[in-house]
Amino acid sequence: MMEVEIVVAALLGLGFGQVLDLLFARFYSDEPAFGPLYRCQACALQVRGIDCVPLAGYIAGLGRCPECRQALPLRALVLPLGGGALFAASYLVFDELGPGLLGGLFATIFLTLTLTDLERRLLPNRIVYPSILLAAALSWGWPDNSVVDVLAGGGVAVAIAALLLLVSLPFGRGAFGLGDVKLIVLMGFVTGLPSVLIGVFVGTIAGAVAAAILIIAGLRTRRDYIPHGPFLALGAVIALFWGPQIWDWYRG
Repeated sequence: MMEVEIVVAALLGLGFGQVLDLLFARFYSDEPAFGPLYRCQACALQVRGIDCVPLAGYIAGLGRCPECRQALPLRALVLPLGGGALFAASYLVFDELGPGLLGGLFATIFLTLTLTDLERRLLPNRIVYPSILLAAALSWGWPDNSVVDVLAGGGVAVAIAALLLLVSLPFGRGAFGLGDVKLIVLMGFVTGLPSVLIGVFVGTIAGAVAAAILIIAGLRTRRDYIPHGPFLALGAVIALFWGPQIWDWYRG
């Protein structure tokens, strides 16, 4: 039974990742939420039937647009495979299909936000706001978090994000953006309390260490943009999967 459920989780993750890839350009554009979807942004090739099957269009075209032969972005591969892996990992972590699918869904959303930040330097409202509402609406679905824990996590996340934004002001505009604030709030409503504390700590430390390494290596300067979103998303996934265990270990 376990083998069947993990395959189901992985296949659903593949499909969800494929959908997010097809919708990707819509997240950060001003186009209407509903309308034609494009497989290739370079030549405006619309999505075909084969593109709706996870990885099928990418493999058939050898990673290129079938019309203009422009190379498709790597995320066309990363999102479906990442979604499948995260859904399967989530099932193994929660050991139940329902919470496993819920965890995989939000982990894949955090992966998508990582890619939007890396590609476009944006954490789009079209992803973050609906995801916050969805996390609050499904707060009853977690095995180890009550609705109160989730709502408390959201409230604490708002306070932490506001504090970090205030502390970052002397370092200049962009040191900590409103997108990062919204991502922390989403993290709070997904992971709950106390796991949100783990997520923010891990994401902040990972971002600081990565920035220090890049600056010391001469690959970036203090004036260059270094996205925080991917590190906060990493902290969010760690907190989502292992937050309670890390908190118990910390408390001895």
